[in-house]
Amino acid sequence: MRTLLRLTAVGLLAAGLSACSGSSGNGRPEPSVDFTTFVKAQIAATGTVKAPVAINPVAFSFNDQNNPQAYDDLFR
Repeated sequence: MRTLLRLTAVGLLAAGLSACSGSSGNGRPEPSVDFTTFVKAQIAATGTVKAPVAINPVAFSFNDQNNPQAYDDLFR
């Protein structure tokens, strides 16, 4: 009976610890990526990249939100 109780406790503890772990695995938030830099890099790689880029886990920062010239160099 004690062995069953110990195994149950260990199983519950392991399940609880795995549920508490974050998606990044280290408990820290992922650093944010500048949106303008990301977009410019994707446009520059348009001819060489065949697969779509996963953006769901990326936290973007919008540093050029008030900069109307942020993308001017793309259209020269």
